[in-house]
Amino acid sequence: MGGMFPGLSIFTDPASAGHASRFAEGPPEAERAGFAFSIDEPVSVVSPAVFASPHSGRLYPKGFLDATVARMIDLRRIEDAYVDRLLADVHLSGSPVICGLVARAYVDLNRADSEMDPHMFENPAPSWFGQRSPRVEAGLGCIPRVAFNNSPIYAGKLPREEAERRLEGVYRPYHRALEALLRRAQAMFGQAWLIDCHSMPAETEPNAKSPDIVIGDRFGASCSPGLADLVEGLFRDRGYTTARNSPYAGGFATLAHGQPSLGRHALQIEVRRRLYLDEVSVEPHDGFLTLRKDFGEIAEAICAFTRREAGLGDGILKKKAALDASAAKGIGRKRP
Repeated sequence: MGGMFPGLSIFTDPASAGHASRFAEGPPEAERAGFAFSIDEPVSVVSPAVFASPHSGRLYPKGFLDATVARMIDLRRIEDAYVDRLLADVHLSGSPVICGLVARAYVDLNRADSEMDPHMFENPAPSWFGQRSPRVEAGLGCIPRVAFNNSPIYAGKLPREEAERRLEGVYRPYHRALEALLRRAQAMFGQAWLIDCHSMPAETEPNAKSPDIVIGDRFGASCSPGLADLVEGLFRDRGYTTARNSPYAGGFATLAHGQPSLGRHALQIEVRRRLYLDEVSVEPHDGFLTLRKDFGEIAEAICAFTRREAGLGDGILKKKAALDASAAKGIGRKRP
């Protein structure tokens, strides 16, 4: 289905057109130009839900490409490729969507900034590096060591300054923006609900058939059980097979933001890539449009659920309808 996104490549994506060469000047420039992330705002925010896709970035900085020894296709195969496009209709439900623009191989936005392998860097590594985790051990820390099939990304060690450059230019701007969206939701509605969206390889465990969808709520610790039950049921109603917390219970975002006792909820949704993507070529196939439509409908139900949890009635939806009508007449959507 190569014609789905006409003219699309990792360097000419509409969300990052022309960014590759300018990004080569360094991540501080990227931050000033807003290249680290995008936010798709609704006409009117009418729900405390915030949707995120941290791993769908397709921007590869020139300096990174000059330094890597990995094949481009192996770098691309650790992306949550086109999850941002699956979420393209979600803002219509009245919630914002934030997406990372820079490739996961460069910096992983769903890790703690201390989740680094100190052996990747020239001595002395910063003292705050070295948080051990299964992800770091596997080479998939905040700055990944390996790409698809454990292929090395670098031939040697990186300067320690490179880690700080990536954190300051890409990682921290994304997390500041995400935190701002969640704070806005909580200020407006008294609650905030993060829906963190990802994709997973077809087979996640040896000799096991992967479910289509994995719902992660850190075994009930990161969000209301009502939301996890709702989302799992909505996917099942549409014919998808589901699992809860296995093999993915939630990553850094659900751990950091999922604090129900403080009015912060976080749910992770993992989608099997084979449902919408050729995993070898990393190109969408005919299933993409169906899954995108389903995501839009499920997002609407999530937003309705979070409105009810916040004690909101139909009045806010009437306001949304009026604003949508104004936008249809040419006023247009607000942008951040």
